[in-house]
Amino acid sequence: MTIHTSHPSLIVKQLVDRETCTYTYLLIDPITQEAALIDAVKEQFGRDIQIIEELGVELLYTIETHVHADHVTSSGMIRQNTGAKIVFGDAADIKTIDIAVKDGQQLPLGNYTIQAISTPGHTSGCMSFYVDGVVFTGDALFIRGCGRTDFQQGDSAKLYDSITEKLFSLPDETKVYPAHDYNGRLESTIGEEKHWNPRAGQGNSKEQFIHIMNNLNLAIPNKINEAIPENTNCGISFNPDYYLHQDFTMNELYKVWQQNNADKLIIDSRTPEEFSQGHIPKCRNIPLGTEEQHFEELRHYESVYLYCRSGRRAQTALTNLTIMGLDNLTCISHSGMQQWIDAGYPVEN
Repeated sequence: MTIHTSHPSLIVKQLVDRETCTYTYLLIDPITQEAALIDAVKEQFGRDIQIIEELGVELLYTIETHVHADHVTSSGMIRQNTGAKIVFGDAADIKTIDIAVKDGQQLPLGNYTIQAISTPGHTSGCMSFYVDGVVFTGDALFIRGCGRTDFQQGDSAKLYDSITEKLFSLPDETKVYPAHDYNGRLESTIGEEKHWNPRAGQGNSKEQFIHIMNNLNLAIPNKINEAIPENTNCGISFNPDYYLHQDFTMNELYKVWQQNNADKLIIDSRTPEEFSQGHIPKCRNIPLGTEEQHFEELRHYESVYLYCRSGRRAQTALTNLTIMGLDNLTCISHSGMQQWIDAGYPVEN
């Protein structure tokens, strides 16, 4: 593990899965303690969760540059444990995610914004991500190389355009962090790759690039039959229909609360510390990650309503419980306790 800082306050931790030579990146704004994880690997789930917990950061996103064919992602497991939203490029057409970003779309991360850059070619849905002088290129651009184009709707001509027109248009000093390196190299720059990349750099034409890519004769990745199907479900198996739930507002939840119906339960998914500082009267505190302990009890209620601070943890708790088989759930996913307080509704300490 190495640590790189591209700005006095933006931290990028570069982590490696040695079996697949995959790089995972943890981005942190230490001022707000908000973080994002890029290209997580299932076998490294424990490592990544440990780092997140030890640093005490709030993981907002787990970002995928594309549907990987050489490893299975842990993004679904990370969402279940942290509430982080799963981010894919919209062209990947993944149904079980939270945010499908388009070219140029920005994701807020503390004092920074992560900008999506559509870079198809290795696959049809590849997306690179730029933030504060650093670009995470996935399999579109490697250090002195690039991703292959012979499966998953790969297209050599599109990849050439993605590299030369999109990535090479970034400032030369932009740091390049790829999803893989098979020779122990950690980073590069756009300027270096323009000059030294033997495939897309050195002034090579599109025709030269296509010829190179058509004659690589690479073996099929060992895990492709396992990885692609699992990665379209974010590394876990569940029905995307679980996301078709009724979405309440805090005003609607107040009407439910007023009924004082014993067959309806309101759950606060925040930490016990947050709960003790103020919560909806008569609600239950079931912190995110502990839902399984209460499954048998919850299944006997007619309706269960989940809320938290912003709605993110409540959404994750809903996902966890629906995977277990509950179908009596409603999530307040776009507001939280502060909206309840602002509306002047009763608060219990």
